[in-house]
Amino acid sequence: MLPYKSLIQVDRKAAVTLYIQVCNQFIALITNGTMRPSDALPSSRVLSELIGINRHTVRLAYEELISQGWAESIERKGIFVLSKLPILSKNKLPESNRDARPNEAFAWTNRFKGAAPGESLQRSGLAIDDGFPDVRLAPVDQLMREYRSISRRHYGKNFLKYGSTKGSEHLRASISGYLSQTRGLVVSTENMLITKGSQMGIYLASQLLLEPSDHIAVGMSNYKTADETFRHAGASLLRIPVDHNGMDVDYLEKALVSTKIKAVYIIPHHHCPTTVTMSVERRLKLLDLAKAHRFAIIEDDYDFDFHYDNKPYLPLASIDHNQNVIYIGSISKTFAPALRVGFMTGPPTFIEAAASLRLLIDRQGDTLLEEAFAVMYDTGEMERHFRKSLRIYKQRRNLFCQILQSDFNDVLDFKVPEGGLAVWTNFVAEIDLVKLSVDAFKNGLYVGNGSFGRNESFSTNAMRLGFASLEEKEMVEALSLLKKTVQQPHSTH
Repeated sequence: MLPYKSLIQVDRKAAVTLYIQVCNQFIALITNGTMRPSDALPSSRVLSELIGINRHTVRLAYEELISQGWAESIERKGIFVLSKLPILSKNKLPESNRDARPNEAFAWTNRFKGAAPGESLQRSGLAIDDGFPDVRLAPVDQLMREYRSISRRHYGKNFLKYGSTKGSEHLRASISGYLSQTRGLVVSTENMLITKGSQMGIYLASQLLLEPSDHIAVGMSNYKTADETFRHAGASLLRIPVDHNGMDVDYLEKALVSTKIKAVYIIPHHHCPTTVTMSVERRLKLLDLAKAHRFAIIEDDYDFDFHYDNKPYLPLASIDHNQNVIYIGSISKTFAPALRVGFMTGPPTFIEAAASLRLLIDRQGDTLLEEAFAVMYDTGEMERHFRKSLRIYKQRRNLFCQILQSDFNDVLDFKVPEGGLAVWTNFVAEIDLVKLSVDAFKNGLYVGNGSFGRNESFSTNAMRLGFASLEEKEMVEALSLLKKTVQQPHSTH
């Protein structure tokens, strides 16, 4: 007889009833090959004594096994594993982790080798992040009130049904109005797609634009996840230098003589990772090149709303009269990252195709949430949130940069960013950023290691230090811990 006392374990505190626990564990023994067709199950009396449960509970478990087709009762003989079941071989575990792939049950190809699963930032400890909003400032309570209010109304029940793949028409209209007021971008509701954040927009655009062997121009320094998205589509990256005026469009123009491209990906406001802003002259020239060479411009404008020292330049999409620009924005980056809502606009037929593709990935977003955000735009709550956040983030940026200047001027240099939520900091060569990150964590501070900003063409000893999510007291403490870590001998080469 099998060692049922160790094989069948019950948890009296679990939400699952005891007889179902027993039933499920017998099924596991059958499916993993430990028990075979026609094998006898122990009597209810024997099993109840072995595992310490009521005999009636065992009977109920056996009845469930029979009803599900895993076992059969033979009169005057007992309960047996169903004889008609196929014989299953006993599972063998891989000998080691190195053998995991060869021993897997099926063949598959990892086309995402350059992209790692997203790291969780839902920790409660002190952190200097990559440049994210302070979720404590977001009027989440108001948003949730609107969400509940809509869900309780008669018409709100309709939003629980399938809706348009393009997203809530109400939210599309609200964002359209907001873009017109703040960015001079006139776009119809039909020509807008609501996405799960800017990354979905980048993915959809890349899948529609790029074929294997195509080229897409990107910054020498660039948003790493976008690079991997384009590579996944099969495209080759044409690296273009980025300086204090953004992407070097003159360099791009020369490259176009010998290389045909399908698209250019740019972050004209607060380039990631370096935070620089693209000049007006380069924006206009890029639009001219796009028209002449018939390539698309993917404009990622994820944090347009946060500009501190002067009025931000209009997006390229606002001055594009040839429909070369695919414009991508995000509410997630300006409100709360976990609330995945963004948008994409572009030529009408392109947006229709993007909506069709989105249908294959994720039928639609959370319509109730989208409707709640629409109300927040209509009532002015979103605009009030942006104004309040802008004022607070500017104060935090100023204090953050003051501390960097006074306490770190011998180990790093930086330029005060005009906008955005992070400072691009270049460390002296003696500072090992990977070791710095590890040592800082030991000291109670999470900080990046600079790897996200690096690629095959860009390996500066630098990283983004986010200031927006830190209150003044937290900021002082975080930078004090960072300074302490920098001064530790083992944080340097």
